[in-house]
Amino acid sequence: DFDDILVTAERLLKHTEARAYFQHAWDFVHVDEYQDTNKVQYQIVRELSSAHGNIAAVGDADQNIYSWRGASLSHILDFERDFPGATVISLVENYRSTKTIIQAANDAIAKNIRRKEKELFTRNHDGEKIALGGFADENEEARYVARESARLIRQGTDENEIAVLYRANFQSRVLEEAFLRAGIEYQVLGTRFFERKEVKDALSYLRLALNPDSAADLARAIGSPPRGIGKVTLARIVNHQENFLTPDAGRKYALFQETMRRIKSAVESTSASEAARVALRESGLWQHYEKGGGEDAERLENLKELVSVAAKYDSFAAPEGIEKLIEEAALQSDQDELEEKKKNGVKLMTIHAAKGLEFEHVFITGLEEGLFPHERDDSELVDDEEERRLFYVALTRAKKKIAATYAISRRIFGTRSLNTPSEFIAEMDPALSEVVALPLWDAAEHETEII
Repeated sequence: DFDDILVTAERLLKHTEARAYFQHAWDFVHVDEYQDTNKVQYQIVRELSSAHGNIAAVGDADQNIYSWRGASLSHILDFERDFPGATVISLVENYRSTKTIIQAANDAIAKNIRRKEKELFTRNHDGEKIALGGFADENEEARYVARESARLIRQGTDENEIAVLYRANFQSRVLEEAFLRAGIEYQVLGTRFFERKEVKDALSYLRLALNPDSAADLARAIGSPPRGIGKVTLARIVNHQENFLTPDAGRKYALFQETMRRIKSAVESTSASEAARVALRESGLWQHYEKGGGEDAERLENLKELVSVAAKYDSFAAPEGIEKLIEEAALQSDQDELEEKKKNGVKLMTIHAAKGLEFEHVFITGLEEGLFPHERDDSELVDDEEERRLFYVALTRAKKKIAATYAISRRIFGTRSLNTPSEFIAEMDPALSEVVALPLWDAAEHETEII
């Protein structure tokens, strides 16, 4: 992959003859998005430019959002130290956004300490205030976003000029559901929820528990996570040739069968969400992704969201709840196939995926403490300043209007938790925003009302 190409190139440049050849092959080195360079890329740039010193780097320290991929903020902050005599040109005029949006972005990022001091300005008009919306739960929030998107489209806004941004991939699921129900065309940049590998892996265990004769689900489940059962062994198992397995393969398959017995028992006797939890634990999927960080942590959050989807069917007797979950996944996957070739529609994406893009109308969703700014657990620290840079990137995607939303209650891993609105909302200048919705709890259920 690209990591191997970079590492190999960096090793090559350690050799004097190779380094001299490439240094004289190009008289100038130009680097874009310099704030996102990792250590290996940085070393390559230093080696290539060291002979002639002709380097031009374009970047914005306030948009450094890829530390989890190895990007180091220090590369752009220390550029003048690393390349003495460098001329720094600050590009601070914004041609995209309204004054309101630019002021909100300036206010947000100014609270960071590790940055190059700058303040954007624009000659554009003031524009509309930022809409702040608080909702009882994630479903209400998603319905609001879908409803407002429909209103904008009716009023003549091109659907491709509307973007819905979220901090974590798992948040797309409830938004996809709301847009499907509202009949609004949408496009997920990235993979739709039920098409994500880890979600399909988990569902294969649940389907196999209901239908042990499903060869496709058996093949998928037995290989995810890896358990040392190869293609030859799998072919023999699928063809009911267990007697031809080697002793080692036989032991591994026996352990898998025991795993499936426990999952099957849970599917047939417990609530849908509990059965999903058991499947994730017993299969080893949970432990497999729990060990990693970065993308593995995102996959773990998607598995938590799958449990939350299953919880919708907890009122059904076992195993009907799991059957309903599998039915929902199948229906949404069918819809995905119909929509797959369409490139038009409201854009749903993570903020990371939105970097470099622009839209007339932007919804920034899930602005709750713990979600955005993000927290995972004690084992993985989240950079508070990088979270603020991510919010800055989200704000500056918008040309005309921003709606920032949060949910007081959100179901995560099948359990409903109470949330505090994000500090990013609390810090926003009231003169730049207007409240368009406040969460009202069901008095019969909660005996309280939040205003």
